[in-house]
Amino acid sequence: MENKPQRKRGTLIFWLLFLAIATAISATVLLANQHRNLKHLMRWLGLPLHETMVIPKPGGLEKFRGRRLQGVAVLLDPYVFMHEIKGMESAFLRSMKKDGENLCDLFNRSGFPMSKWQPGTFAKKVNECWYELAIPNAEKPDDPSTFFLMIKGAQDGTLVSTRVKFIFTDAAARAKLTAMAAEVLTDFADATKWTEIADQKNKLLALTPFNSTLSGVSARFSSEFSGSGRYNLIFSRTDLNPAQKRTEDYFEHRHFYPLLPEHGGPAIAAAQPKP
Repeated sequence: MENKPQRKRGTLIFWLLFLAIATAISATVLLANQHRNLKHLMRWLGLPLHETMVIPKPGGLEKFRGRRLQGVAVLLDPYVFMHEIKGMESAFLRSMKKDGENLCDLFNRSGFPMSKWQPGTFAKKVNECWYELAIPNAEKPDDPSTFFLMIKGAQDGTLVSTRVKFIFTDAAARAKLTAMAAEVLTDFADATKWTEIADQKNKLLALTPFNSTLSGVSARFSSEFSGSGRYNLIFSRTDLNPAQKRTEDYFEHRHFYPLLPEHGGPAIAAAQPKP
């Protein structure tokens, strides 16, 4: 009988300690992050919440220790302080400065055995590489399915065009040639960082024509009227509008802020005397 009061007293002490520890933990959680959790709880319970705005006291400038760096004078162009001039706006322009030879190597690694990058047969100032595949037609031996890929580029590295032409004469070759054209589309998008054109892949697989133009570059997929099963996928540069032309000139030193003649720039034209 004497153990019962002691047992009750021990149980009471245990629960008091448990409540004290639980209260301390709850208070720590609620008061953390500048009472943020407590405010969330009060809002959830619908209790009125009065927040006090604390205005910091005005302070002085921070004193730096150590050796102060010497100031450097920089000459800024007057254009920096000028307002935008009407009629001189620029526009986003996608660069076609992708080396054609590297693009040929990329398609070669992707499973398209490209020819050597060399001057074209008809235009010596334009380099080209190409790949051609023929798939026999069992029912029509004289009418095989074909796939043709050609890349053209200027000698300065400007990519002129990339063209895919495929013709399927039977249903068996349709899936293979369409998948090859879709792979060219994906590889070209990755190589030129034109990720938006990769969204047209599903249309190509469904043989649905499309024409996408963005910032001076176009991708066009179309069917030929000369017969069924004939399709073309062409990547090329579009004609630039005046705003895009100004953007191109800005990054071309021959047209915008050219170098002085002693540094390889063009000769300075003599001023014309006024009449």
